[in-house]
Amino acid sequence: MRCSKCNREMDETGKCSYCGSGDDPVRVMSQEEQATYNGVTIDDKINEQADQPYMHIHNPYQKVYVKNINIGHSNWVTKLVIALVVMAIAAFVLFVALPVALIGIGIGIVVWLILTFIRGYM
Repeated sequence: MRCSKCNREMDETGKCSYCGSGDDPVRVMSQEEQATYNGVTIDDKINEQADQPYMHIHNPYQKVYVKNINIGHSNWVTKLVIALVVMAIAAFVLFVALPVALIGIGIGIVVWLILTFIRGYM
């Protein structure tokens, strides 16, 4: 275990031989403390399934969801599928959504010009 102040190895008793500091004052809270505490805590239980999102509630009106996605340790097929999905989304935006938006803007400008021209002669 390493010391939190000087980052050197601690001895078996939990004392640092270099700076003399002891263990951090981190402890597991009792059920009563957990029920009344309104701050951020570290869950002492290990998640059974790492790919499942988990929720930790201290205040019933505030919910925090955490989802971990680790792409670095996936196989090449997963990376290829992710790359293909990203390229399909980019192609849709470039070849479908952008031209439709530009045509819509162009039609709007033409209608505005025609209406301005008609109002000018009336």
